[in-house]
Amino acid sequence: MKSLKPATQTGANAFIISTDCHSARFNFTKENIQRVFPNFLAFIALSRFIWTYEITKYSKYGELEWSFIFEDDVNFVEPSKVSLPNYINALQALMYHPEIQFKHGIFYLGICGPTFASDNHTLIIPFSNNSLLSHKGCGKCVHGMGLTIKRARQLWVEISLYCPIPNGPADIYIHNYCTKNGDYYILGSNLHSLQSSDHYGIAFQDRRRFSSEIW
Repeated sequence: MKSLKPATQTGANAFIISTDCHSARFNFTKENIQRVFPNFLAFIALSRFIWTYEITKYSKYGELEWSFIFEDDVNFVEPSKVSLPNYINALQALMYHPEIQFKHGIFYLGICGPTFASDNHTLIIPFSNNSLLSHKGCGKCVHGMGLTIKRARQLWVEISLYCPIPNGPADIYIHNYCTKNGDYYILGSNLHSLQSSDHYGIAFQDRRRFSSEIW
């Protein structure tokens, strides 16, 4: 395992994919994000399908700038469970890890049904008492993820080139992209939701509050 060092970042854009930015689902997710990333993420609502194109419109700092995308039914494992007051330093640690920032341009905050990479290269998130880990994997659906501007520009082009599939929910595209293009780090790969042992990462879909909406 490799221990990470934290980095300095003033903030990032957070995009919540929702059909209604005034809905209880949207506000629930927004409040939860504010709770675990206090004063760090700026919110922008997005409709389905076009989100990777929209992300680039809000870029201020170039191709390596990170943005974060969430479904509109997301909750988080409490940071105190891994000895943290919030997840800002944990997020920064992956944002500025050289392999993740320059090579991958993507990492997961929450994912379901993951298949973990066979290698033993696991990152230890700083200040977490060695209790928050990040290992590579690929899953069936994504609850939250980080993308660089560069990766957001390339994502749908690469999907169409490497893993063309029929129209369907965005999760299907992301899963196909991951299985064809490589595994990516999951922030909190050793954590799972109290509601479902199949939901890994710091973020999970809160099925006690909201039913699934497949886009």
